[in-house]
Amino acid sequence: MKQYLRPLGLVLTLLLLAAGAYAATSGDSLVSLSYLRDTFSAKGVQAGEEAGNRLLQKTYDEAKAKLDAAFRGSGGAASGSSSETLQRREWPDGQIITLSTGSVFVLLDGSANVVHTGAVVDVTTGVEAASGSSLIQNHRYIVGESTDAAVTIRSGQAAIGLQGGYTLSAGKTEHTPFYDVTQSDWFYAPVGYAYEKGLFSGMDANHFAPNESMNRAMLMSVLHRLAGSPALVTQLAFQDVAGNSWYAQAVLWGASQGITSGTGNGNFSPDGLVTREQAVAMMYNYATQYMHLAPGAGADLSRYADLSRLSSWARPAMAWAVEKGIVSGVANGSTLTLDPQRSATRAEMATMLRAFCENIL
Repeated sequence: MKQYLRPLGLVLTLLLLAAGAYAATSGDSLVSLSYLRDTFSAKGVQAGEEAGNRLLQKTYDEAKAKLDAAFRGSGGAASGSSSETLQRREWPDGQIITLSTGSVFVLLDGSANVVHTGAVVDVTTGVEAASGSSLIQNHRYIVGESTDAAVTIRSGQAAIGLQGGYTLSAGKTEHTPFYDVTQSDWFYAPVGYAYEKGLFSGMDANHFAPNESMNRAMLMSVLHRLAGSPALVTQLAFQDVAGNSWYAQAVLWGASQGITSGTGNGNFSPDGLVTREQAVAMMYNYATQYMHLAPGAGADLSRYADLSRLSSWARPAMAWAVEKGIVSGVANGSTLTLDPQRSATRAEMATMLRAFCENIL
């Protein structure tokens, strides 16, 4: 029974302090009385339910009155060290938010973890959050009595709402705006590089979509940008590339430089997903045709189990890419593959392009 009494005691003690018990603007409680009763009372205090409910009602009413008064007096605005209402804010990668007893917080998007000295209660599930654990999106947390809790942002950016007192430790001055790229991701550094260098951005302002595939027009635009976005000298044409499309200049420039010859029958297939072997071939052509670099002997590809799936026209490019560290292969258990026909994800393209820039350009 003690394991259930502890969270109940925390909530009863903290409600007078927690700036998260009541959202005055909407009239809707962040943590409703019925929610508290259903979550905690039913688990741990059945024997004293009537007395517990009376105490809970009194505590809740007092907390609500205090927060109503505080809200009316402050206008509900957030300050540098406290927030009267649960407000969404954007926090940068590496930012540490130290919260005091009674504070309430919720991770709305991105990634973050919490380290604490006492107890932090996940009100959504009714259990304590272990120190060092990752926050669960849209779960509401309350900092326990005599507890300091430090929330650290682990993604390029995170959206967190909080109420109560807090202090800040500076995060990274240079960071991506992406909620879906975290410090533990294998592609964290390459995506940061691609964003910093302006190679390509996210699918929207805050999402990089690392597992989505890149299309052929996108990759050709990146290579065109790497070259300084030169103007087209000779006029070529693909029947599926409209002259007023956002990628037309890049695609036609790439064709004029021998970086791409299209997909056959006068088409470039701009919306087609770029395969791993196509991506490597375009970078290879950029280096050898546009930059006039000698490709070298290339790596021995015999150790890759799916070498037979690599198109003959792409073999010199893939051997070059492996030798230059642009591609290392995909591990499937103890088997190493090239996956040449699979479409390249945006995370993979960020990784390849970073290696291409650092090792070739």
